Amino acid sequence: MKLVVKNAYKLFTKFPKRNYSSRISLNMRESSFFLHPLKFAEKQNVRSWTSKISSLVREKQSIEAIYLFKTMLRNEHKPNYVTVLCIIRAVEKWEPMVKGIHGFTIKMGFELELPVVTALVGVHSIWDMDTAWKLFDHTSGKDVILWSAMVSACVKNGEYVEAVELFRKMLSFGVEPNYVSVVGIVPACANLGALKVGKEIHAYSIKSLFISHVNIQNSLVDMYAKCWSLKASLTVFHGIEKKDLVSWRTMIHGCVENDSFSEALSLFSEMRYCCFEPDESVIREVIGALSQLDEIKIGQCFHSLVLKQGYSRSVSVVTALLHMYGGFGDIQSARSLFDHLKPKDLIAWSTMIAAYAQSELPSDAFHIYQQMRSANEKPNEIIYVSLLRACSSMAAEEIGEGIHAQVVKIGNTSNAFLISSLIDMYCKFGRISQGEAIFSECPSKDLICWSSMINGYGINGHGNEALQCFLDMLNTGIKPNDVVFISVLSACSHCGLEYEAWNWFYAMEERFSVTPKLAHYACMVDMLSRQGNVEEALEFVNNMPVEPDKRIWGTLLAGCRKTCISIEICEIVAKRLIALDPENTSSFVILSNLYAEQGRWKEVEQLRQLMDEKNLKKDFGYSLIETSL
Repeated sequence: MKLVVKNAYKLFTKFPKRNYSSRISLNMRESSFFLHPLKFAEKQNVRSWTSKISSLVREKQSIEAIYLFKTMLRNEHKPNYVTVLCIIRAVEKWEPMVKGIHGFTIKMGFELELPVVTALVGVHSIWDMDTAWKLFDHTSGKDVILWSAMVSACVKNGEYVEAVELFRKMLSFGVEPNYVSVVGIVPACANLGALKVGKEIHAYSIKSLFISHVNIQNSLVDMYAKCWSLKASLTVFHGIEKKDLVSWRTMIHGCVENDSFSEALSLFSEMRYCCFEPDESVIREVIGALSQLDEIKIGQCFHSLVLKQGYSRSVSVVTALLHMYGGFGDIQSARSLFDHLKPKDLIAWSTMIAAYAQSELPSDAFHIYQQMRSANEKPNEIIYVSLLRACSSMAAEEIGEGIHAQVVKIGNTSNAFLISSLIDMYCKFGRISQGEAIFSECPSKDLICWSSMINGYGINGHGNEALQCFLDMLNTGIKPNDVVFISVLSACSHCGLEYEAWNWFYAMEERFSVTPKLAHYACMVDMLSRQGNVEEALEFVNNMPVEPDKRIWGTLLAGCRKTCISIEICEIVAKRLIALDPENTSSFVILSNLYAEQGRWKEVEQLRQLMDEKNLKKDFGYSLIETSL
């Protein structure tokens, strides 16, 4: 090639000089071809190679791009730093190649080029953050792009504290953050729950006029939602002029995460009104919200919409629907979905087994398990957890011991969820010593294990041991969450530890910043009702900052049955429960029995007529039969 160019240059010098217009002459004099024809030819060749490599990388044909780069080197064409940038992107999936291209970069003398260093930081962060940090620390004259790349690398690797510190360090060095810097740091604030820092970033984005970027607005929506500031999240969301699908998806997810399920459904309706078609992620979020709301009729309508939208073949969406019906207790609809789902993945098998384990037919969980094994699917930890739960419901000790043996055999004894389920099962069998043995052998006890052991003591009437276990947990430095407090308050309720229950109930928010939820209020109502203080319990319910659900009214009604209380209070409680759960016949039966005891036969007849109009029948009992694995 070089010989051809030299001959062309010799031939060119033999031609007489030609006259050009002033503008054309100027352009030609500036052309590198007329000054250095050899270098110009090489430059054009490098550009051509680089352009082809870059195109392949953009089309995600990394292997072809790497092969073309090797061909370029074999043909003795020296790459420039742009070529190297392209090939760095191509090799990011293969760690040995990342190291190889890094060495090649140093050999070619491109290690001081900031764009190359930035690209290397990006690919090294996928495999080895230590190397990424070394590259960053040893680079002088860092620009805002390199700082932003390192912040993003920290966030992607879960180093959120380091990302925030790095962002602050960038500011202290006088480097002005750009749009990419802000987009990169907001997720760190979100995952840390650092609301104060997030607000500062929000203020900076407004001051720097970055707030108009929808990506930043979406990140802020997510940040506020993850920091449990849903009102602020909604404010930012409603302020986005040009919402995209990510905006809607992020806000709906934020509502679900903050237990604002009705708000999530309202947003979904608004989204469709604004002509945005939901994707699979949004569909799954809405199904999750419906599951929590226990709105079976709305869930059935949404199921129809899912079919209309063409998601009937989506395994993840159908599995979410299956989970929803399982939560509703509509095991027949769940089974119908499951039977028509092809192919079934492990999550679908797991969901169906879990649905049966939580239903009135826990023995059928083992039938599905046997089908799964026949389909050559290996069970995971979640499936074993569901089977252990089914054993607890069936009081099937021998089967539970068999599953325990399988868990030990496959070496899953370190899994926190399995250990927790084993503790829970043995304690429900009344074999608390066995539960204690499993708990003590656990190498690294987490919140789940502690919570199960505390609950195990409580359901067996060992209230003092439950509280001592809780104190032992606190002494290890583990901070309690809302689930642990449910176990503590439930143990106090079961064991009549009223003083201790109130003490820890108020300590939740004051000492541990855990806001009481419905489950915690239900424990306190249960405790008061068990002690016969139904009037006090009713007053407590009326003063609750959250709306009581059918679980709380049901607990109160059960207390009314055990206590000689005025019929007026019983009527109030029963009618509230009937309004919330009109399909549940137990409320009608209890109220009817109370009227009968008072000789109020007219009201008894009215209730029976109402049940007939609603086509409600008294539930019959059922029995469980153990099955072998």
